[in-house]
Amino acid sequence: MGNTVDYIEVKSYGDILPKKGTNSRTPYEHQKMAMQALDKMNQETAFSTLVVIPTGGGKTYTASMWLLKNAIDKKKKILWIAHRQMLLDQAAESFQKFAYTEVIPHVSSFCFRIVSGASTHDRTIDIRPDDNLLIVSKDSLGRNMDRLEKWIHGEKELFLIVDEAHHATAKTYRKIIDYVKSQVPNLKMIGLTATPFRTSENEQGLLAKIFTDGIKNGQTVHGDVGITYQIGLKELIKRQILSKPIFESYYTDEEYGASMGADAWNSIQNFDALPDEIASQMADSAARNQLIVETYKNKCHEYGQTILFAVNVVHAIQLTALFRKAGIKADYIVSAIRDSITGVTISREDNQRNIEAYRNGELQVLINVNILTEGIDLPQTKTVFLARPTVSSILMTQMVGRALRGPEAGGTASAYIVSFVDHWNEHIAWVNPESLFDGNNDFRDNDPERIKRELRMIAISKIEEFASILDDSVDTSALEKVPFEQRIPVGMYAFT
Repeated sequence: MGNTVDYIEVKSYGDILPKKGTNSRTPYEHQKMAMQALDKMNQETAFSTLVVIPTGGGKTYTASMWLLKNAIDKKKKILWIAHRQMLLDQAAESFQKFAYTEVIPHVSSFCFRIVSGASTHDRTIDIRPDDNLLIVSKDSLGRNMDRLEKWIHGEKELFLIVDEAHHATAKTYRKIIDYVKSQVPNLKMIGLTATPFRTSENEQGLLAKIFTDGIKNGQTVHGDVGITYQIGLKELIKRQILSKPIFESYYTDEEYGASMGADAWNSIQNFDALPDEIASQMADSAARNQLIVETYKNKCHEYGQTILFAVNVVHAIQLTALFRKAGIKADYIVSAIRDSITGVTISREDNQRNIEAYRNGELQVLINVNILTEGIDLPQTKTVFLARPTVSSILMTQMVGRALRGPEAGGTASAYIVSFVDHWNEHIAWVNPESLFDGNNDFRDNDPERIKRELRMIAISKIEEFASILDDSVDTSALEKVPFEQRIPVGMYAFT
């Protein structure tokens, strides 16, 4: 039986009064187990741990329910930090929605405050010592750390929550964590993430230094990357909490990157950022855009409500116009308040209005740029269109996760993951969404066409490059100084 969700208006601050009656939302088994594991971890005077639940598995609900009982009800302060405004709103909404007297019987009210650079949120200067729950953007706090001084003064125990904790290795997060640690003797830190290990080896090492405590075989352990609770994607699909993915690939026959220099290559590899020139070429490709629109139009009944990830704002605007011309109800949302290329100004209210229109079934396709990857709850989404490539497994996991809400969670039994694949002359290891499910044999149909697609995704230039490396006559001394995993692209190779 799926859980229904009522959406409430989120204010930037205020007192929350416990609701009478019983919470209608029943936790799933994995959420109960996560809370029980946190109960055990909470027996420590201080800890720093991860809770790993795949996208769509209810990380925010699990954490907020547990914190209401174990922090708010015991009059312990909570500092919740995240890097996106939508994540902040979602956290605040969850605390308000599930604050029932049965969960917090010992408090008559508690005060929350959302702090970020958004016009609808408070500023760090507004923080008051009697705020019980601070939900703060990492950038706002990172620039004004001293504003925490009065709020944190004298606290012996504090709960610090890092939302999307794979970002915790970033400098600003580490600065905040180190400061709070220095001020609070018994800091209890919980990192929430779907993808803790899909980072570079260096970042894994940093994660291990930040989150050091976990539970193994029912016992608390210290050292390495500490995880209190973890459940896999395949298990949640089996339980029908998440959808079973159906992968489709369409080849655009477009060629990009032939003349890219070292700076552009580094921009992609290190920041997952397409050079403006390449992004413009992709956005302006009439043939590529027409393929995207026709693909949806030909199978609109199967695809249903679809979230499309576009290259940039120009791409989103052009695709929206083409979808509408084809008789398909579409609109777009973007993370930029004012796009520097188009000069288009999009308000947060515009984004929210379009999200609500999609949520209410008024839009068939919601096109977005850098915004719907984390946090937002749109369970009716049956399909994602991947019209932008990425080298980030974290980003790919989050994009794919937008369509993976299963029937037990009010979503669909199956979900389409539709990729639009371009030809790149440069040697870039774009993430294939199917690779996220490696080892899940349920998703391997072994049909000849699918095998042909997999082989085709390895560029000919890669095979030529590999052949040169294997040739003893080629001087590879410079190449051998590069770590092996950076030399060879991820893929499947057969040699004779």
